[in-house]
Amino acid sequence: MVVEPGAVVPPEAEEWPLVRIDHDALSDGAIQTLVDVLDHAWRKREPTVVELAVPFAELKAPETCDLAPYRLDPRFSFARERLHFLVWANRYDARRDEPRWHHAHRAVRLGASLREPGDSDGEVVLPDGTPAWIDGGPRTSGVIEGTVVHMHQLDAESLQPERWSDPKEDLAADQLAAVSYPGGAARILAPAGSGKTRVLTARLRHLLADRGWAPGSVTALAYNTRAAAEMRSRTGDLPMAQIRTLHALGFDILGRSRGSRPRVLGEREVRDLLEQQLPVRPRANEDVYAPYLEALAQVRGGLVTPDHVEHQRDDVPGFADAFDQYRDRLDRMGAIDFDEQIYGAVEVLLRDPETRRWAQQRCLHLLVDELQDLTPAQLLMLRLLSAPTYDVFGVGDDDQVIYGYAGADPRFLIDYRDYFPGAASYLLEVNYRCPPDVVEAASNLLSYNYVRVPKTVRAGDDNGSAGLTVEHHDETHLGTRLLELVQDRLASGAGPAEVAVLT
Repeated sequence: MVVEPGAVVPPEAEEWPLVRIDHDALSDGAIQTLVDVLDHAWRKREPTVVELAVPFAELKAPETCDLAPYRLDPRFSFARERLHFLVWANRYDARRDEPRWHHAHRAVRLGASLREPGDSDGEVVLPDGTPAWIDGGPRTSGVIEGTVVHMHQLDAESLQPERWSDPKEDLAADQLAAVSYPGGAARILAPAGSGKTRVLTARLRHLLADRGWAPGSVTALAYNTRAAAEMRSRTGDLPMAQIRTLHALGFDILGRSRGSRPRVLGEREVRDLLEQQLPVRPRANEDVYAPYLEALAQVRGGLVTPDHVEHQRDDVPGFADAFDQYRDRLDRMGAIDFDEQIYGAVEVLLRDPETRRWAQQRCLHLLVDELQDLTPAQLLMLRLLSAPTYDVFGVGDDDQVIYGYAGADPRFLIDYRDYFPGAASYLLEVNYRCPPDVVEAASNLLSYNYVRVPKTVRAGDDNGSAGLTVEHHDETHLGTRLLELVQDRLASGAGPAEVAVLT
């Protein structure tokens, strides 16, 4: 419940904890503590009274950040905007005479009608005559008896009530647990061969088909176009599903903010721009611009300052000064390059509240594939998109980080709750791809990773076939034995392209 300073608290709320929001509480040093307190109360549905001692307009005013994205940590958030959400998401407004449930009035604007206060089976009547409650708490199951319409449905201009049907797909027990979890953020640790894509697409189908969530509020994000195509092929029965790559979503954000779709430059055009403004000249048998391309990626993907990148390397003289000049040149051309689809989108989300709100409405529930491969800039983008609830279903494996050079970090999965508060955690325990001896050897090897989530993985099917053979030979016999093995494979019918030799 929200009350004015000094107001008499209604009898039913007299024993509830009271949180006061004044100008001191909104200071940089205090606001995060206040956010943490109210976030806990919202997630646990613990009643509290908020005494609002600042003007409503001051709390509601959109925030912006003019800092360059490379000066921010992926944990960055707009604390006051999040506080505004936590104050009003699931609270009655008792600043005037009778406490007012604002979500019910939002439902009326969509076609529902109000019921009399105190009715025991709902606060509105839906157009089909069904009494219903309007819920502003975390979107989880089994909390409220009766018909419930969640506020996120209202955000999508829908009065569709919540449904709680079980997933229809034939899933293993560990996969089913992840797919059917009640709601909120979740980390799904998916070791190799455990069916991560199947789990992600099954979760998408479960939300849209089994639980009736508005399609426009749920977005599945793939790491690249090939992965997005694979997701679409598995969800052909869901033509309304939003399946995007991170870069495609960033491109849309830039287009929305600019009012037109920017032109994406190819690498040749990018090199031409660099050649025009950098203090280096082509040299025989040397790619003098490749280091600058790498440096651009370090700044915009890894969120490293241009000064630091130039000082860290010895092959990009003048880069710190050239960075802003390069981006200004792109802007004057009405163009972007590949990395700008993420970095530029982050900049828009920081500086353009209207576009940020537009994007957030399409990302109320995010499903993210290959989370372990995200760069810091991509993770920051996800957090800006998923705020203020941070409802992100992230699928990945901290043992498969292969883009560390670009800033990807297993800690993004290990410390998942730091980025997506209140997240549940599920482990897919079965590798369906490899025989038991391969799974055992791989698990042994991965146990030497010093930054990881401890996990136990088992093989899905022990058919008795050997998947791994280890032979020991000294260097005088290795080549001969290797030749024999390759010849045996070819003689047994394998094609040359099916035989790989690692040396």
